[in-house]
Amino acid sequence: MRTATALSEAVRVLNHATLSHAGVSSPATVNDVLGKVSVAAARLDQLLRQLGEALKRMQASGQLSDDCGDPAGSLDKALSELTLTQEMARDLAMHLDCAFNTTATLHLTGAGES
Repeated sequence: MRTATALSEAVRVLNHATLSHAGVSSPATVNDVLGKVSVAAARLDQLLRQLGEALKRMQASGQLSDDCGDPAGSLDKALSELTLTQEMARDLAMHLDCAFNTTATLHLTGAGES
């Protein structure tokens, strides 16, 4: 999907943009990015759940196959990993939100502003 590729590219661009002082010149920038990344992380739970449901539908329809021979075993493993990843995504979102809230009061002093 193009959207998944765009997500990957967006993270790459953010990594590049935050590499230098020019990209992150104030605590407000950090706070803004944390807020947006927190929202994105919170949305991963739904995405991962829906991907798992799609795999289950494919299995139920009899259309799911596996190059290794056991689609049921691979599906069980994939669903287990997706469940764990959903929990991690919720934790990630929670910690990012905490960092977002904590950085909301940070600012540069007059001497440090450009």
